[in-house]
Amino acid sequence: MAIEFYKEFGDLGYLANYSNHSFVKNGILYKTVEHYYQSEKFLDEIIKNRIIEAPTPKEASLIGRDRSNIRRPNFKMIKNDVMYEGVLEKFRQNREIAYKLIETRSQMIAEATKDEYYWGIGTKRNGQNEIGKILVKVREKIKEEILESILSKAECCSEVYVIGHKRPDADSMFSSYILANILKSQGINAKMAILDNEYQYASESKLLIDDYLPCIPVTVSKDNKFILVDHNNLEGLDKDNVIGAFDHHMITNEVYDTLEVESSSTALFIYELFKDKYEFSNEEKTLIYLSVLADTDYLCSIGRYKEE
Repeated sequence: MAIEFYKEFGDLGYLANYSNHSFVKNGILYKTVEHYYQSEKFLDEIIKNRIIEAPTPKEASLIGRDRSNIRRPNFKMIKNDVMYEGVLEKFRQNREIAYKLIETRSQMIAEATKDEYYWGIGTKRNGQNEIGKILVKVREKIKEEILESILSKAECCSEVYVIGHKRPDADSMFSSYILANILKSQGINAKMAILDNEYQYASESKLLIDDYLPCIPVTVSKDNKFILVDHNNLEGLDKDNVIGAFDHHMITNEVYDTLEVESSSTALFIYELFKDKYEFSNEEKTLIYLSVLADTDYLCSIGRYKEE
């Protein structure tokens, strides 16, 4: 089932081109995607500047749609590329809505327009929905860029420690172990770790961890480089020492490069991120399965996605 939005209002308003999320491209500040898209229709600098300086996206649109203004001759051929570039920069430069977009997981997105059948689905619901397709494409691009940023920073470190939260449960420990293995497979010196003696295993998970965790985590001080799993709170760590986070809880905005979706477990989310890049062993798949059981009260908790 697709996520449907219409206009810039409400919880999904951030998906609309009229949403109040500015960005800079080629040294120019654009108030909205609409300002950018409409201005790119023209080569005439006077018309372009009128659109860019328009107080609202609606006014920018009115100028751009005025057929008395002569458009660049090839615009029809490049309009989808122009729209993609504008939407991409909007989400690249506004991280809070980039996180929201990633949280839509793999769902289709549709602009539920009334009379627009090219960019949206229209009232007959049979439109081409090009905006929805672009948003899905941007979602994957943003996710890929955040992941690349985390991996790139990790590659520059002599050692990287993968740690869960202060009261680690099965998902926290199993995610740490699996992600450390994935990073090592890419030539990164990564280790599953706990911080000093501050950690105490969650009582409900201790037996599961003792029985199934293949190795003991190393104990390290806070003066190291870290990747967080199963949380995105700094918990006393220096933010400059935290490379990124992989989580399935609410975004805190404490860690800039965070990948998060609502998932049955962080281990399962890590699997979804890397399943096309890494060969998971049967042991690791078992740990992922156990993490889901533990974090969903043995599949009894509500609000999870059926496909999981």
